[in-house]
Amino acid sequence: MARSSAMLSGPRRRARVAPQPMPTRIQPMLAVLSQRLPADESNWSFEYKWDGVRALCYWDGRRMLLHSRNLLDITRRYPELHELGSALGKAGVILDGEILALDDDGRPSFPRLQRRMHAEGAEHIGRLTREVPVWYVLFDVLYANGQSTMDLPYTRRREILESLTVAGPAWQITPAHTGDGEAMLRAAERVGMEGVVAKRLDSVYEPGRRSPAWLKIKVVFGQELVIGGWVPEKGENRSRVGALLMGYYECPRDSPPKLRYAGKVGTGFNSALHASLTRLLEHRGSPVSPFVDKVPKPHALWVRPELVAEVEYRRWPEGGQIQQASFKGLRADKKPTEVVKELQGGSF
Repeated sequence: MARSSAMLSGPRRRARVAPQPMPTRIQPMLAVLSQRLPADESNWSFEYKWDGVRALCYWDGRRMLLHSRNLLDITRRYPELHELGSALGKAGVILDGEILALDDDGRPSFPRLQRRMHAEGAEHIGRLTREVPVWYVLFDVLYANGQSTMDLPYTRRREILESLTVAGPAWQITPAHTGDGEAMLRAAERVGMEGVVAKRLDSVYEPGRRSPAWLKIKVVFGQELVIGGWVPEKGENRSRVGALLMGYYECPRDSPPKLRYAGKVGTGFNSALHASLTRLLEHRGSPVSPFVDKVPKPHALWVRPELVAEVEYRRWPEGGQIQQASFKGLRADKKPTEVVKELQGGSF
């Protein structure tokens, strides 16, 4: 696939630019949670919010690597994506995107993706590629043609991404539309997706930053929370999880992080999850509560705060606890102390 460095500087190449070394570790840019769409929609591009796991793809012309949000090498877990490199040609490229699995209705399913996220062993992973195939949805390019693209505006990066023509059997570029936020949000609601992500057209890529230049507007809210304890089911099923007790960290500048109580999650478990969660929780048992707040659960069983879960909820009132919350799965791509309460912004 022939590409020119003019892609980065405009239609006319005025001077030869010395190539820059390709980065090997980039922390992905993150979005700020917003309760509403931006007022000036014409200055923003809108994409669907995919219910998967973040992954950066590094292709140096010979070898491809996939890194998770916390910079772990996850390449071996997704062998059906390894051929993406051959579609990119011989030049080095870094792509940003989301890996997802689909349910029987063709919608992204984080619980189904769970089976792939934690898989180990070549034989097991090979079987799962047939049972739970994944898609890699691409939405940004961070390096191309020997140059970093992160300081370019979103619109230019999008042009470069689309010029790569990398559609394939297990990957594609996510649709993006300028100024159609309300229509996309309603469409996301109709088909049961999480929501949309709004990206300011002039925004640069800010590695590792949760930036208001990217907004996520959700139909159903959700975020990662840390498991600090649990309550067994009532009656004879004491080995089954009745509710998980969840928290998030506050990180004062001059003192250690504090685990604050966020509320309980009592739905979203199937029989297999009950068994595996119970084993994980019992292995992490603790005689004391990890929360700095008083938890109104007199018969709670406390655990060391080592497990991060994805949780979906309908409301989280200021000063209150999560309401109508459901467990979606465990995450291995974020440290517990990195789990903070996502800010729900106003108009940007």
